[in-house]
Amino acid sequence: MICKLTDNELVSNIKIKVKHEKLIVVEVLNYLEEIDRRKVFVDYGTSSLFKFCTRILKYSDAEAAIRVKTIHALKFAPIIKEKIKDESLSLTTAASLYSFFKNNKITSRDEVVNKVCRRSAREVKEILNSLSNNPLPRKLTLTLPEYLLKKLEKVGLDFEDCSELEVIESLIDKHLEQVEHSKAKRKPTKASTNQRHIPRDVREAIDKRAKNRCEGVAPITGKRCNCRVSLEYDHLRPIALGGDNSKNNLRKLCKGCNQRAGVKALGLHKMARGTGPAETTPSTPFFMENTEAGLQYSFIMPGR
Repeated sequence: MICKLTDNELVSNIKIKVKHEKLIVVEVLNYLEEIDRRKVFVDYGTSSLFKFCTRILKYSDAEAAIRVKTIHALKFAPIIKEKIKDESLSLTTAASLYSFFKNNKITSRDEVVNKVCRRSAREVKEILNSLSNNPLPRKLTLTLPEYLLKKLEKVGLDFEDCSELEVIESLIDKHLEQVEHSKAKRKPTKASTNQRHIPRDVREAIDKRAKNRCEGVAPITGKRCNCRVSLEYDHLRPIALGGDNSKNNLRKLCKGCNQRAGVKALGLHKMARGTGPAETTPSTPFFMENTEAGLQYSFIMPGR
């Protein structure tokens, strides 16, 4: 029993346990990386790796966020895994590197990783701020009163499956989609010769059937995904395998379900071609808190 160990044995044993613990962390990252690569989380009724970590693996939101960001950071700088393994880089620092690489165009990423090794959280923040090529962000705070929250609930969005930011984003996307459809109706266009072009009437029929939700069904749970963000049109039988653009061959899927369907239909190797840390528009950090006036939403906006 632990209580019978000498002081020296107690310290010696905890050092061994900590060493094993850190090795397990790397093994867990390897598993999560492969699950993300295959998009296996979709089969378990979760539309993202983060939701898989919280719902299936039972991580807390904070634990899941750090691990998911670390997995994404590896796509920018694979050297991060070796640094975690030799204990010179923490998961928290690796997660910070993901946010930094995503928001900055950096060519010498390995050099950045080496600079933050064995540094405190404060030092890491200072180093990354000094290397950032983006202007300082500005904060936009929006307070929503109770009556407006009730209106949000009336649109039928599921707050349990979507974050508040996803709810707002979905409403904006839906409005923009309606604006585009309105413009298309006013201005007739020639029929596209692109084999992958989906006619407007077919898209509208699919949208009506899907009701602005992902139509993917998880094979493990048998439940529909119902995700409302990042929706895409997917061919049940891919164009590359002789599929067409008929309504019966199309469905609406979220990005995760679409990628998983592609892996199953075309194979992981083909889906992985040309993948990598693409330059994307930085995501907007989002925070929420309760106030007397209602829910207060704070957005960190890119500087201008």
